[in-house]
Amino acid sequence: MHDGAYYLKIVATDGPSNPPAQALTTERESERFVVDNSPPAIEGLKAVAGKDQSGPNVLYFTSVQFTARDATSSIDRAQYSIDGGEWIIVAPKGGISDAPEEHYEFDAPRFSPGEHTIAVRAYDHFENVGSVKTIVKVP
Repeated sequence: MHDGAYYLKIVATDGPSNPPAQALTTERESERFVVDNSPPAIEGLKAVAGKDQSGPNVLYFTSVQFTARDATSSIDRAQYSIDGGEWIIVAPKGGISDAPEEHYEFDAPRFSPGEHTIAVRAYDHFENVGSVKTIVKVP
């Protein structure tokens, strides 16, 4: 079944086993329901490293941005993970995940020099999950 909104209609009859004048027929239509098997799309993932020279050592931070979009239902939540670590929830720019398209922007924790993987994932209202990752290089 394709993603979208549906109604289910059931028709019952005893016509095949009764004379036409005595046959009964009834039908019932369901409430509207949604089928959503497609994961959200994550677009525009970018991570930009910057310097923090406020202390005695130069530390590097990374600013991360992305958009999560779902064609059928609202985005429920998004998370990020650094270098395969635990998943951390991130709030959309509007503060509430309640729309089919949400924009995210956050600063990742400080990084040591080297190559780091930033993965993000987003869930829609039906628990479908879409994910992408990017690599950031810190000098």
